[in-house]
Amino acid sequence: MNTPPAIPALSPLAVPVPRPRLSSVDRRRQLLNHAIALFSRHGFSGTRTKDIAAACGVSEAILFRHFATKEDLYHAILDTHEAAAGKEEWLAEMQARAERRDDLGFIRCLLAQLLKSFREDTAFHRLMLYAGLEGHSLPGIFHERTGSRMIEFLRNYIVLRQREGAFRKANPDALIILLASPAMQYATSKYIFGIKAFRGTDKDAADELANLLLAALSPAPKRSKKTSKRKA
Repeated sequence: MNTPPAIPALSPLAVPVPRPRLSSVDRRRQLLNHAIALFSRHGFSGTRTKDIAAACGVSEAILFRHFATKEDLYHAILDTHEAAAGKEEWLAEMQARAERRDDLGFIRCLLAQLLKSFREDTAFHRLMLYAGLEGHSLPGIFHERTGSRMIEFLRNYIVLRQREGAFRKANPDALIILLASPAMQYATSKYIFGIKAFRGTDKDAADELANLLLAALSPAPKRSKKTSKRKA
C-alpha cells in the first residue's frame, strides 16, 4: 500500500495578514488625502467618487458615510487646507503688524504666507487651478469662507494708511491686486508649472517683492516750488 505524500506546511509568509482597521478619524483623513491627490492630478471632471473610494480600498458607501454630499467633501478639503496653513496664526501676525503700522513687515508677511502655502500645499493649489478651469464651485466656496475676509482686511488697512498719508491715493481694490499678484505669479510659475524665474529662495523673493511693493504704494514725493518754476 502506497503512503500518500505529506502535505507541506504553509509558510508563515503565505498566510494573509489582515489589514488593521482604521479608526473613523484616520479613515476620514485617508479619504481626504486621496481625494485631494486625485483631484490635483485629474481634476474634478476626471475623478469619480468611486475612484477615491477605490484608492483607499473601501466602497463608495464608506466614502458617503464620512461625506454625505460632495459639498461636505469640498468643505472638508478647505478645512484641511486652512488647518495646514495656520490661517488664524497668520491673521493674528498680520493684525499685530497693522497695529504697529509696520508696512514693510505687513507686506512681507502677506507674501511669505502666500509662498508658504504654495510650497507646502502644492496639491491644493493644483486642485484649485483645475476647479477654476472647469468652472467648479470650489473657488467660490473658498472665497466665501476665507478669501472675502482676507480681502476686506487688506482693504481696511490700505484705506487706513491712505487716510494717514502713508499710501498713495488709488483704488484700494487695485492696490490689493497689486499686493497679491507678484507672489501668486511667482508661486504658480515655480510650484505649479515648475518654472524657476527667480534666482533665490522664497524668502529672498518675498523680501525683494515687499520692498518693491512698498515703494509702489508710497506717495509720490511732492515737487518743490523751485522745481516747478524751473520746468515752467
